[in-house]
Amino acid sequence: MKFITALCGGASLLAVAAPAFAQQAPTPAQLDTVVVTGSRIVRNGYAAPTPITVAPIEQLQQTTPSSIPDALNKLPQFAFSANSAGNGSVSGPASIQGGAYLNLRGFGITRTLVLLDGRRVPTTSINNQVDVNTLPQMLVQRVDVVTGGASAVYGSDAITGVVNFVLDKRFNGLKAVVQGGTSSHSDSNSSRIGVAGGGAVTDKGHFIWSAERAQNDGVRQHEDRAWASTNSVYVGATGIGGAGSATNPFVLVQNARISNASFGGLVTAGPASVKGQQFLSDGTLGAFNPGAPTTQANVAVGGDGAYFARLNLTPPTITTQVFGRFEYELTNQVSAYLQLAGAETEVYNMHTPIVAAAPFTITNDNPYLTAAEKAAMGASSITVNRLVRDLTADAALNQKIDALNFTGGLTGTLGDYKWEAYYTHGQSLIRSKTVDNISYANLYAAVDAVKDSSGNIVCRVSLTANAALYPGCAPANILGSGNISSAAKTFLFKDTQFQAVNKLDDFAGSISGNPFNNWAGPVSVAFNYEYRVQSLVETSNVNPLAVPSYTALLNKPPTGSAGLTTFWAYSVQGASGGRNRVWETSAETAIPLVTDAPFAKSLEASGAVRYTDYSSSGATRTWKYGLNYQPINDLRIRWTESQDIRAPSLNDMFAPTQIANVILQDPISKLSGTTQQLTGGNPNLVPEVARTSTVGFVYSPHYIPRLRMSLDYYKIEIANALSSINGTQTAVLQECANSGGTSPVCAAAVRATPTSFPLYVTNYTINAAKTATHGIDVEASYSFEMADLLRSLAGHVDLRLLYAYQPDMTTQAYPGAVVTQSAGVAGGGGIVGFSAHRVTSDLTYKVGPVTVNWEGRYLSGLARSGNPTQFYVDGNLPAIFYHDLGLNYAFNAAGHAGNLFLTVNNVLDQNPRISPQTNFTATPGRDGQAVSGDDIVGRYYTVGLRIKY
Repeated sequence: MKFITALCGGASLLAVAAPAFAQQAPTPAQLDTVVVTGSRIVRNGYAAPTPITVAPIEQLQQTTPSSIPDALNKLPQFAFSANSAGNGSVSGPASIQGGAYLNLRGFGITRTLVLLDGRRVPTTSINNQVDVNTLPQMLVQRVDVVTGGASAVYGSDAITGVVNFVLDKRFNGLKAVVQGGTSSHSDSNSSRIGVAGGGAVTDKGHFIWSAERAQNDGVRQHEDRAWASTNSVYVGATGIGGAGSATNPFVLVQNARISNASFGGLVTAGPASVKGQQFLSDGTLGAFNPGAPTTQANVAVGGDGAYFARLNLTPPTITTQVFGRFEYELTNQVSAYLQLAGAETEVYNMHTPIVAAAPFTITNDNPYLTAAEKAAMGASSITVNRLVRDLTADAALNQKIDALNFTGGLTGTLGDYKWEAYYTHGQSLIRSKTVDNISYANLYAAVDAVKDSSGNIVCRVSLTANAALYPGCAPANILGSGNISSAAKTFLFKDTQFQAVNKLDDFAGSISGNPFNNWAGPVSVAFNYEYRVQSLVETSNVNPLAVPSYTALLNKPPTGSAGLTTFWAYSVQGASGGRNRVWETSAETAIPLVTDAPFAKSLEASGAVRYTDYSSSGATRTWKYGLNYQPINDLRIRWTESQDIRAPSLNDMFAPTQIANVILQDPISKLSGTTQQLTGGNPNLVPEVARTSTVGFVYSPHYIPRLRMSLDYYKIEIANALSSINGTQTAVLQECANSGGTSPVCAAAVRATPTSFPLYVTNYTINAAKTATHGIDVEASYSFEMADLLRSLAGHVDLRLLYAYQPDMTTQAYPGAVVTQSAGVAGGGGIVGFSAHRVTSDLTYKVGPVTVNWEGRYLSGLARSGNPTQFYVDGNLPAIFYHDLGLNYAFNAAGHAGNLFLTVNNVLDQNPRISPQTNFTATPGRDGQAVSGDDIVGRYYTVGLRIKY
């Protein structure tokens, strides 16, 4: 019902739909002058055969002044983009936290190509993706979103489309912005300051520049939001069969706890006189309330059990960027330009939940035991299971990404042809440091404390012949939370870090024009050549494959198999490197077939072909063809077919093998716990190949001026998509269980016996998945003067409606795997889903110097899981409707234009919906678990000032 209200409410304002954002008081003539991308053949957006949305920067800023990508992610064409602004995906891709990575239609960040003025932007992440926060936002005049395959025109990664940021290269003057924001919870405080300028240099040159700094303090911990502090987990409802099965469907429980561990330490083995008691904060034993048991082993509701806490909901982030571009007219036909851009993104003091509860053996000569406790123990030792929150609270992740790129080129005309040749060098340095990572060898050495002959408390191993293996060992008192000394922490902690250097050298040239006319008009052609060299070098101060020794230690960490474990509590990155060379050439044409015929105002055929040769995987071909048919002036029909590719990144192919601790719920052994996961690259990967179809129409009725609408259907299929068979995912483990151990996926979990808890699991990428999606995009715009309704009324109104219907996005991770659905589902079993119906409606009213804007966003209801083998007691989540308001006041001071603005996002302060990610079942409080796309920050206020000279 909410969906109908949202859609019909917007439609009633518009009367019908239209294809692109309306500009302020737009006219058909104005819109026709906007040249957009999607082709190297120059044309306007409404005449292009590929669906294109044009987003002017002024409209993006109306209700979302925080950043351009934040505003773009409110458009229904985007789903499950990664950013740190509170859209439900607080971490970026491939070990990179923070930043903004755009995702068209939820089909994958790596399948969306980002361009700046039509040129490929050098990567800023390990996985060949671009943090669009690092682009010069102060100089962007519009963003073109091409929602159709474009690999034949622009190369790899354009499977779902292209997002092209178009700069105002002729900007004159000076402009600045200063703003600040805060949530209604008095956190996530933000600030932004930026300045940009431009002007002529002699009579033949032009220079533009910008500098900007944005900061957001983030939401420091889950407990700062009531919905995120409830420790919600999913457990089986009946206990009959595996959790999530038809006979034992998942049910959501609140206030969950780990029932076999506590913050101060729960005695899980030892004499009956102490077993089942816990160590209190003062180090003494006391009663332990295990809480109400659930059907999930070691998970209870309430009680004194441990849970994960004090974890970031959104990370603190700082982004700084500078940009400069100089263009000079060498002759009447040739111009040269130089462009330099630098940016730094920093995520700091981010707390992540990797360390699980661990058992420790405490002997009766431990000096931290009281006399009463020793007497109760007698000569026996005890096992204490403890979540070391007082250690993990000190650990934090700091990341810094410095990106620098330079472009130099020539543009010109040659008769009726336009041409360009350029060279781009891009380099990004990624530095990631885990502060106070915990050395397991040191931890287990420090826990086993005794007194020496002088009565000093020391590590037991320090009194043995193996003392040199643990130099500087300082004893740690783990009996009770908060009792570990600073000296012990110094011994336990070490900063582990890695850095990665991405380099791109890109040589490209293109030429386009109209070589001749046929019977229907000018025939257009475009040619392009490009040669790229990419490299990735990763270094690290630790070796994740090094096998630690626990010689002479009483305590040892959980091990995966003989010799397979990890030094570190938090995952570490190893050293690696790779290099790739790519050359490609393409041709494109648009051929008019009919003009001003009785049955066709115009009919045009278009086509493109590209040949690409990768040094790593060989040659591949992409192509595209389509028709653009205008039967009457008011109606245009467009259709395209294309074959597109996404090449595997250097990290996909050459990532080092790593070992990390992971927590999983195992349906075979019916146990939850910690094991190790092996990950790494696969040099045998080849490019994904997609088939894309689009068909739609654009309607601009002459009898309703300023009204335009479009409707486009799309379908994308990939037969050899990259996929990971991840042994931590519930769906993978459940399929192995359902097959009785015969499925190929059982190899992702290595076990000592067929029914034992995994010794370790693996996660490797292969070309094995089949994935497909289809849907409909509807866009509309209309504007009018209030005086058109009633002469005495003042002001101008702009209306906009965008609707995305995406009923299907299926994935089969490997042959024989269960086909999972992501469209219209919240998640579950490792799936990340999104709403099938997404609506953004906008109303702007301007009268005199005042502009008021309302934006409504509707996300339809969700099934909890898209895995047909996974069941829930309550199978659905409700729809959600967000409201954003903007108020702008324009003024003039000393002849200079100014603008004061106030925005309120998520006016009703709506909480997000809880996602059924069952891999959190054994880790209460580990994640906020918000559904992708939902707002996790809450009501947010921004106030600021823009000035222009």
